[in-house]
Amino acid sequence: MPREQTIKEYLAEVENAPADLTYAHGRILYIIHELSRLIATNFDQAMAHHKLTHGQWWAIMHIFENPGASQSDLAHIMQMTRASAGKLLERMEAKGWIERRPDPHDNRIRRIYLADGVVPVFKLMGSEGVTLFENMLGTLGPENELKLLEALRQIRSNAQGRLK
Repeated sequence: MPREQTIKEYLAEVENAPADLTYAHGRILYIIHELSRLIATNFDQAMAHHKLTHGQWWAIMHIFENPGASQSDLAHIMQMTRASAGKLLERMEAKGWIERRPDPHDNRIRRIYLADGVVPVFKLMGSEGVTLFENMLGTLGPENELKLLEALRQIRSNAQGRLK
C-alpha cells in the first residue's frame, strides 16, 4: 500500500509543477479575493482616522454606483439584511449624506441618492484612495494598470453574467 502524501510534499509538488491553467485559474481567483480583503482592510484603517466606518464608505460607493436603488436593492448588493441596511441608511441620512426620494411608480418604495452633504466625505475617500492605490500599484506602470483594469472589468462582467 503506497504511503499517503504529506501536505508539505503536495505543496512542494504543486509549486514546482509546470504551468497549469487549472492551477493558475484557482490562484488568480484566490488572489483577487484576497486582494479585495486587503484593500478593504487598508481602506478601513485609513478611514478610521476620519471616523468613517466600513459600512458607511461601502454604502456610499454602492449608492454612487447604483443611484436610485431601493433600500432592499442596496441591502442585497451589500449582502446585509434589510433591517441592518435601513439602520445604516438612517444614520447616513441624519448626517445629510444621502436622501430618500419616493419612487414615481410605487409609493411604498424610497429610492436612495447621494446628497450634497456627502461631498466632503467623498473628497476624503478619493484622496485616501489615491494614496492607497499609489502605494499598492507601486511600479506597475500606467500601461499595465490599464491592461489590468480591462482584465478585471472582463472578469467582473463574466461573474455578473453567471448570476442571471
